[in-house]
Amino acid sequence: MSKKSVAYGKLIRFFWKRPTTARKLLKFGVELELARRKTVAAVKNDFSSWIDLSALSIVASAFNDEEIALVNLFFPTEIMAGFGLKCVSAEGLAGTLAAMQLEDFALARAEAMGVSKNTCSFHRAGLGLNLLRMLRNVKAVAVTNMLCDGNIPVFRTMAQLHGVEPVVLDVPRTFDESGVEYVSRQLENAVYELENQLNRKFDHRRFEEQLKMELEIFETLREIYPKLCERPVKLHLYQHVNLLYVLHVRPDVYMLKAVRSLRKQLETQVEHIDKRFFWMHLSPYYDNVLNEIFSKHSRYTVVACELSWDWMDWKVDVSHPFKSIAEKLLLNPLLSGVDKRIQFAKRLTLDFRADGVIHFNHLGCKQSSGSVEFIKRAFDELKIPFLSLDGDCVDHTNSSAEQFKTRVEAFLEMIR
Repeated sequence: MSKKSVAYGKLIRFFWKRPTTARKLLKFGVELELARRKTVAAVKNDFSSWIDLSALSIVASAFNDEEIALVNLFFPTEIMAGFGLKCVSAEGLAGTLAAMQLEDFALARAEAMGVSKNTCSFHRAGLGLNLLRMLRNVKAVAVTNMLCDGNIPVFRTMAQLHGVEPVVLDVPRTFDESGVEYVSRQLENAVYELENQLNRKFDHRRFEEQLKMELEIFETLREIYPKLCERPVKLHLYQHVNLLYVLHVRPDVYMLKAVRSLRKQLETQVEHIDKRFFWMHLSPYYDNVLNEIFSKHSRYTVVACELSWDWMDWKVDVSHPFKSIAEKLLLNPLLSGVDKRIQFAKRLTLDFRADGVIHFNHLGCKQSSGSVEFIKRAFDELKIPFLSLDGDCVDHTNSSAEQFKTRVEAFLEMIR
């Protein structure tokens, strides 16, 4: 998401017709940047540096020949930890291509297969990357039906490309006892299916260790939440994307270090924030004017993103792991009707004392943009300014920087 990424993308673009060379360059660049981020995180030991490192370490797994499980954003990745597989999100990989402005190759490959341009660009680019054979060591593919009807067919196609059977979780839209039991049973069946498919035993000790780490991560965030609302830490807009990505796909030891350092930061640092904003849905992964307007050096700061806090009603229960994971999925406030999502968004906006709310409508994502009018009406009643912004998170040619700038600046003028 920087000019450096775009410049390196131009070098890879030069070799794109030689896939082996392009893949080696991609791997080299990611590993070089990973080494830099490790050094920065060790030296600075602050929240944002650990988040950046954690997010890139997930991407690096896709290209450094580790055994990976390809998952969608909401699949419970704790299961894969029990098999020693590193989870990588197809959406996140699409974003990585976008950050280097290389997404056009993957989009074109998926479209050549017959995938409609109306399909979400996260899915098209994620599928295209697999069609281009850029991922070499995919051992499992797993997906939920949460929030998106396009997930399952796209991931089924990816599974076919890698010669594996997809693990598919059907998650009901309401939280009740029967739903928890239904999803718990599917999780246990998924473990059985994967044992047969991978020809290895599920390691309950690793599974439990992952859950214990998540317990500390999420309980630390819950503990410092009141202080964080009062004195938010400044992040670049793109770092909020990194944060939600890590919390969903792989809350790891780097994320653990991030929350520990955040607790210390809140005890010692007070950062002046002029205007606060709450962000809904996602934001573009490629370098764009929004990252400049909402940089950590700006007077306008995004203090929270809804997808970074959608776990808040969940508590990790290590003693009943499958039931606990089922509850996590079913308690997600974005899963059921729009009323629940609105109440959740209002709660975060008021807790963080946001001066305004921005909802980014990613093109192709009807689940999110379809409810914007209801959300706007709820914030109008609270007299909190609301901006609905249209664009594409992955395809950088499908959004207008000038349009972003004009609309956001007009919105900010209203809040000054």
